[in-house]
Amino acid sequence: LNALAEDQMVRLRTALDSPDRDEHGQPVAGARSWFAKNRGDCFYFGRYTGRTPVPGRPSKAKQQDLEAVERRLRRQARGVARDFRLRFQFPNLDQVSGEQWNRWSMQATPPDILITNYSMLNIMLMRSIEGPIFQATRDWLRQDSRNVFHLIVDELHSYRGTGGTEIALLIRLLLDRLGLQPDSPQVRFLASSASFSKAKGRRFLTQFFGVHDDQFEIVESPTVTTNPDSLATIRKYTSSFAA
Repeated sequence: LNALAEDQMVRLRTALDSPDRDEHGQPVAGARSWFAKNRGDCFYFGRYTGRTPVPGRPSKAKQQDLEAVERRLRRQARGVARDFRLRFQFPNLDQVSGEQWNRWSMQATPPDILITNYSMLNIMLMRSIEGPIFQATRDWLRQDSRNVFHLIVDELHSYRGTGGTEIALLIRLLLDRLGLQPDSPQVRFLASSASFSKAKGRRFLTQFFGVHDDQFEIVESPTVTTNPDSLATIRKYTSSFAA
């Protein structure tokens, strides 16, 4: 789960927080300049998992722990600063960055996009320290009926059986905490799967999200069939692949 979250963070950093200069110092069309020109503000995002620093409530000792983590992250950032692609593997601690990299920041001001896993979400719903995240989201939904909360579930096909039932109930608890019902116009479900069956899938969607299957649109991508003749060509490079 943490590996999946890390992969998503790399994609978010690339799409939403790319700088305006490449590894050679040359100007590029980065996300930051686009947001500044077209939106006036960036999208804020963060990863809230067991690996996110620092657990617990603020204290002098915890503040020192957070500062130590920040120093380490800054050293890493300097080490990969010249590699335009590798830099997205690490948090960016610039003042203009849209990434919120520690728990206290997200508790105080929830990001627009929060990446977590069901294990951590279950813990968050039971603790008071993360209460402000849910309350702020609930208040935002009440401010304007046009505000829509998006719940995105990756690898949907993996949530089956008893484990899937527990996650389905967790989603209902989350929605209730936010003052929503599954069929509310202020919530939108998005899910991805590499092995989704249309025949049985709609029933699964209804059971998992609690919304009638006619409310979902299934977007399929075309399947590319492998060309058997390509094997002969690939075999010519057997020694290169081995090396």
